[in-house]
Amino acid sequence: MDPVVIGSEGTTMVFADPQSLGADSADLLSVTLTGPDLHASRQVYAGWVDGFAHLATFFTGLADQWRGWTGVLVFESVEGDLRIEATHDGHVNLRVTLSESTVLDGWTVRATVRLDAGEALSDAGRDVALLVSPPAA
Repeated sequence: MDPVVIGSEGTTMVFADPQSLGADSADLLSVTLTGPDLHASRQVYAGWVDGFAHLATFFTGLADQWRGWTGVLVFESVEGDLRIEATHDGHVNLRVTLSESTVLDGWTVRATVRLDAGEALSDAGRDVALLVSPPAA
């Protein structure tokens, strides 16, 4: 499966290289944040029984609420290497924190990925779900 790129102008978040350790969906994902003067990447462990299915559910849930929601919706990997805080102001703002949590005083990067609430959000939900799903037999 091709990498999933979320965001198109300025800052982007890329999910790639899904790996399964036995779950029904990917357990490990490469997550990369890029933007002006920014490039950070980390292999993230989901830590859930169903792997990154929670991430797919998070994005499809955002797409289902494309007209908006109140407050902040959050996805976080079990080790805290990836945290996504979603807000809606007519556009969807994903405040992404990517960190090296397995190292004492490891690095942390925060950036906001902005995307349209319509087709771009629906595409993200569909593409993330396809990326983390097990390959068809």
